[in-house]
Amino acid sequence: MIPAPATAPSRTALPVAAWAKGPYIYDADGNDYLDGSSGVLNVNVGHAHPKVLQAIEAQLGQLTFVHRTQFRNDPALRLTERLLAIAPAKTAAVEYSNSGSEANECALRLAFAYQHRRGKAQRTVILSEEPSYHGMTAGALSITGSPNKRDPSVEPLLGAGVHRVLVRPRPGRRRATHEEWGQALLGVGPSKVAAIVIEPLGGASSGAAPIDIDTMHWLRRETRNNGIVLIADEVMSGFGRTGRWWACDHSSIAPDILTSGKGVTGGYTSLAVTMISEKVTAAIAEPLGPIALGHTMSANPLACAAANAVLSVIEDEALLSNAAKTGTLLTEALQALCDRYPTLLSDQSGIGLMRALHIDAGQPADTNKRIIAAAKESGLVLCTAGIGTTTNSVLVAPPLNSTPELIDELANRLDKALAAVAGIRADNA
Repeated sequence: MIPAPATAPSRTALPVAAWAKGPYIYDADGNDYLDGSSGVLNVNVGHAHPKVLQAIEAQLGQLTFVHRTQFRNDPALRLTERLLAIAPAKTAAVEYSNSGSEANECALRLAFAYQHRRGKAQRTVILSEEPSYHGMTAGALSITGSPNKRDPSVEPLLGAGVHRVLVRPRPGRRRATHEEWGQALLGVGPSKVAAIVIEPLGGASSGAAPIDIDTMHWLRRETRNNGIVLIADEVMSGFGRTGRWWACDHSSIAPDILTSGKGVTGGYTSLAVTMISEKVTAAIAEPLGPIALGHTMSANPLACAAANAVLSVIEDEALLSNAAKTGTLLTEALQALCDRYPTLLSDQSGIGLMRALHIDAGQPADTNKRIIAAAKESGLVLCTAGIGTTTNSVLVAPPLNSTPELIDELANRLDKALAAVAGIRADNA
């Protein structure tokens, strides 16, 4: 055996988080950080929200685990009822998993099952987009359009995976239009396609770049006309992040399957959902269990209790409308920064409180990482995004209960970070 090295490989030192409250995280040295990315776009109602903590504590004293094949549980039953009430039109069922990756795995399995049950087993192709990100499990990764996520070492795992075809936008564009989708669909042949997977509002890959409404309508029409399952990945953009429950709502379309996670529990526990239309469930026939969906912790009562509390906070505190209103303020603040640093930033994109600053194409490839590091020094947490010069960006996504004052503070801290990267003095310094 090869002995372990005397010293483990070094990694960039990170501050040790000690506690968090509302939109702030505090490290062990007492420094505060404004959580300008809501964790990784999952801490939608802020840290340590008292109503969520109270619900978790109450559930801890009642029931923390039963397996879905042995018992039902009240938190999951209530959550399913609530999800069906806010889900896209004609949603008939909800499947639970632990992460967005698993939710997308479930969606792919359902799409193939749907085609197989209809006698269309030859439909084995998935169309997805580059850029896109759908998860790190094998199926989800195999349809992900982010080369930097597919290290050569994982190719043996993906070689026998999903047969996917990537749709790429025209040079200089961040998202494909119906023209590129149409060319890809004709190139493969609609009769071979099982599903089309989209991010209505892109996340880590495209930097909060939306699909245009005309293309969304085209995708919905063509998938319906050609017997193709339309899957909307809203793992990041769902649960109020855009000022509506779903990014799909902005184009008034209902996908056949919608996946989401992250914000469903606000980052308090692990849970993700796959919401399935009546068209798909009718073809597969109930129950869905024989397709071997689900995991040990699926529909866990503690996670579902947390999710119910988060949904209550979003509804009781009117956070959908707040995200829309403060999203407008955030847009204005980010545009002012784009105007102030024109050689560093090209523009911004996004919807509601899911936005991104895009790096000018003439800047070095690591500029977004340098901005993230400078922001951290200024007490602001953000996320990098993008897979190339066209999409290289920084995600800005504060909690849905952000106030105008918090948006101002975020902009001031970000201004200092951008000034440091640009080598000039910030206006608020």
